[in-house]
Amino acid sequence: LPKTKNGAVFAALYVRAPYPLIKKICDMSKDTDISDLMYTLSVIPHEEQQRLEESQQRKIPYRTRYWTNNEHTLILNLFLKECLQHKSSLLDKCPSWIIPSTFAVTPLAMAAYNPDVPSSILQKLCMLEPKAIGMESKLFTVSTIPLIVAAASPVPPATFPIDVRDEVKRNRWEKVKLLMNKDWFEIAVQSSSLDNIIGDALPSPPAITLEQVKVACDEAMKRKEWELVRELLKQFNSTTGDELTMSLSSIQTALAQHDRKVSTKLRKQDEKRNREEWLHRNMGLVMYPVDALLDLINAVIPQRHDDSLVSPMS
Repeated sequence: LPKTKNGAVFAALYVRAPYPLIKKICDMSKDTDISDLMYTLSVIPHEEQQRLEESQQRKIPYRTRYWTNNEHTLILNLFLKECLQHKSSLLDKCPSWIIPSTFAVTPLAMAAYNPDVPSSILQKLCMLEPKAIGMESKLFTVSTIPLIVAAASPVPPATFPIDVRDEVKRNRWEKVKLLMNKDWFEIAVQSSSLDNIIGDALPSPPAITLEQVKVACDEAMKRKEWELVRELLKQFNSTTGDELTMSLSSIQTALAQHDRKVSTKLRKQDEKRNREEWLHRNMGLVMYPVDALLDLINAVIPQRHDDSLVSPMS
């Protein structure tokens, strides 16, 4: 931790103190900064709850409490107000002492990725700093944008109740739609007071237009995020008529071509694996020099990897 994070505010955050105590400390202290908001955005309450329950079962020392989702949201709102009062820059990237250096994300991108941060917090960040919506981020060393980051937000494992998982998926999709509304946020900021932005009565974004769907699909295809393209087509084809289906026909064709390439690649991999198993089973020791040569080739020639971030969303 940096030497500056030795005050009461960060100490209260680190032990997951209750919201009323954190608010009281903030009211008395002047040492809050943008990193307090970033640190809070990095916390995923449902994961901490699971770790705490497991540590109690195994008798492993860990934090004695975690924030509920409601507490977490209240604390985020508190630090948003603190950032406004201190006129902190919301374009700064999160420092490496909070998250690994494989990430380079603004507070907005952090809110987009964290599955426990509600879409209302993301909307406030979009209204406070619309420029961050299109700002390049880095997620697991992959260069991307907040729209892709939101779509890549993880869902709790199957061990969690189905209603919890469904709520996380719903929240994720709301974030994706918010980030597709970039132009509206630039206008909304000019017509909204700061009190309205940080309050609870947020304006409702307009419905997503056909043009916004096409722009999002084009951006996703450019970055090879085909699962986001698939989900966009699925969501908006189910709520609109034949006009949208016709307008997006070229995108549907591109997705179908991609699926065929993937299917062909998987089939060839299966055939190669079956062939290698047959050779090892029937050729015996003859295959050892061949395997050694292939290992050498693989070590010298770098292998290409799929850099897509978004997993199947439905």
